[in-house]
Amino acid sequence: MIIRHLMYHAFRENEIWCAIMQNLPEDFRFTEFKSVWSYKSAPIHKRDIQIDVFAISQPGSFSMIGEVKNRENEKFSRDEALAFKEKAATLIELETVEKPVLFVFSKAGFTREALDFFTENSIAWAVDVKWLEG
Repeated sequence: MIIRHLMYHAFRENEIWCAIMQNLPEDFRFTEFKSVWSYKSAPIHKRDIQIDVFAISQPGSFSMIGEVKNRENEKFSRDEALAFKEKAATLIELETVEKPVLFVFSKAGFTREALDFFTENSIAWAVDVKWLEG
């Protein structure tokens, strides 16, 4: 559903979708992405990685790289945030992403340490289940 919202809805209702995200860059706007999909790399040059959401923008706009946790009780942790940041850095290098925005959606929320890590590392986050609604 998140991929679908990024492809068809977020850029049309930018203010609504930005309001349910935290820690986005000040000049961020959702765009009509060139493509949005789940990314899996082959381990030819780097380790094998999987990214839940990779939204490629037009030149000059922000591309989005996202981690999605749709679990009920376990909050997203700082260790998971660090692992995601490392995977995203590999994707950014492999795909030469010019203006990346990293984000995490976690239905169960986040630990305080994860939120501190996001703030320190300019990673956006969301818990609003609107991302999962059809």
